[in-house]
Amino acid sequence: MKNAGKTIKTVLITFIMTLLIVALLGFYLFTTLDFPYKNLLNVISIIETAYVDEYDRETAEENAINAVLEGLGDRYAVYYDKESLDDIVTLIEGHYIGIGAEVFANNEKNRIEIISAYEDSPAAKAGIIGGDMIKSIDGKEYEAADLADAVLYLKGAGVKNPLGTPVEMVMMRGEGEYKITLNRADVNLYRIKSEIVDDICYIRYSGFTEDSYREFKKTIDSIDKSVKGIVVDMRGNLGGDLDSALGMCDIFLDDEMIMYTLDKDGDKKVYSAKEGSCKLPLAVLVNGESASATEVFAGAIKANKRGAVIGEKTFGKGVTQSVIYVNRFNVSQGALKLTTFKNYTPDGKWINEGITPDILVSTPINDDISKDEAFLAAVKSLKEDK
Repeated sequence: MKNAGKTIKTVLITFIMTLLIVALLGFYLFTTLDFPYKNLLNVISIIETAYVDEYDRETAEENAINAVLEGLGDRYAVYYDKESLDDIVTLIEGHYIGIGAEVFANNEKNRIEIISAYEDSPAAKAGIIGGDMIKSIDGKEYEAADLADAVLYLKGAGVKNPLGTPVEMVMMRGEGEYKITLNRADVNLYRIKSEIVDDICYIRYSGFTEDSYREFKKTIDSIDKSVKGIVVDMRGNLGGDLDSALGMCDIFLDDEMIMYTLDKDGDKKVYSAKEGSCKLPLAVLVNGESASATEVFAGAIKANKRGAVIGEKTFGKGVTQSVIYVNRFNVSQGALKLTTFKNYTPDGKWINEGITPDILVSTPINDDISKDEAFLAAVKSLKEDK
């Protein structure tokens, strides 16, 4: 028994000495070695041991996360807490309650900037355009770091029955400001409509979801044999589901590259089409508010010389964001939306630089498509392509 007691005592002493050595070694490494965010950890340690007043740790932590994201220079990076994340997920369904404007954090100007207003949305009807910046909403001023909070507020998060409720906004355009009041509405992000103009099938495509892609494919499959060409109008289309864009390319391209991506380590992933089902001449209309998945489609069509791209140079969103949980075992800790891939056209051009049309036409969209200059240029191009 005595030997057993000595053995246990020796093991305990050895264990304690090992812990002490590991702790001392850890302290030495922490104080002498340089590693990412060391100063931030030191600041937190000092606050915890020396700050005299109480403070809200959750608020301080969220502010610190937002500051780190702002320092990345990634204008699409956002931190979503649990409540924000639950609400943002509704966008996947293709509609939401809000004002209908796509925004990003302009860190250079420290403002929330409008990319575009969705067609027929309250924002569009109020005259909000790409490049406008939000100064305040209902009397509260918002900065770039407040992007997630501003988006949720505009959607009426926390408001019972937000549909139809008013929002007063002060907007900045150039050196001036203007004030508007608009009502939250059920905004349909992704719509498709088509008509035959003479012998050309005109398709207005306002976004990318699985449903809109299926409707697009149904439209293409039902085209009458008398149709001589297709014009896909993607002006103001801010993008959406990448798989839908790839599917649309698959309709028109034959065993050709659609796009490729590069990740943090430079690893390349190539997306290619199978044999396309539609052989009709094609033209694509774009403008400065055409972005993301729209640029993937237009870039693939142009690079593969499948059809003419007509209109204005596109917005230039050649990056893909992923939503990553801060702790995948505890979703209540929120998630980051972070840029994780760069997108390139088949001929190696980074889409962030925008897609330059084959034919430049810088005119507003005409409600009467038969008089729309970009559409008329597309028709001319299709006829010359015969």
